[in-house]
Amino acid sequence: MKPIHCIAALVFLAAAPAAYAQTAGAPQGEAAAASPAALDGKSLFRAKTCVACHGRDGMKPILTYPVLAGQDSKYLLEQIGAIADGTRVAGPDDRGYPRTQGMKDIMHLASPEERAAIANFLASEAAPKPVALNPAPDAERLAAGKEAYLKGGCTTCHGPDGLKPLAAYPLLGGQKRDYLALQMTEIRGGIRKGGKVTAMLPFAKKLDDAKIGLIADYLSQVERSPK
Repeated sequence: MKPIHCIAALVFLAAAPAAYAQTAGAPQGEAAAASPAALDGKSLFRAKTCVACHGRDGMKPILTYPVLAGQDSKYLLEQIGAIADGTRVAGPDDRGYPRTQGMKDIMHLASPEERAAIANFLASEAAPKPVALNPAPDAERLAAGKEAYLKGGCTTCHGPDGLKPLAAYPLLGGQKRDYLALQMTEIRGGIRKGGKVTAMLPFAKKLDDAKIGLIADYLSQVERSPK
């Protein structure tokens, strides 16, 4: 039985918009030869089934998948490649499938140039407003989360408020709370592999569940400046 996200991806592929049909109908090698700047990243994002898990324009992802809109393009492209080649592997979902597997299974649908165009489009999008938490954290909890973020050494790579990361590192400010908590927990436990995980591991190992919760609450409520 295929994971739900794989089935959803196939459904979106069957209903792909005209932009995908145009790419599919081009002479062999033409799409691959096009530069990322010449490709419509927005149409490709919708046509290549990305919306199945990450939502329209990367803004309203399902379950614990991340918000992609407004993310750093270099980081996005690096992660797309890592998931495609199997070097980034996430922990299992409720059915026992790695959460990255559904994306890995469909990455053959996008050429390197198309992946770059999608990453550039997502990076150009304004990130959505932070998702309100229920119950809403009070000012004291948010302050404690910021303190844990600062004392945890997170600014070393991700910058103040998670908004000014080093090159090819992710923006964390405004990301989904549950996604943030899950990634910190899986990195700490050695479950998530690939990318910059090795660099983060010493920091993550110092965080207990309470601190992870505080940091996730705090970062999820940081509002990114309009582009």
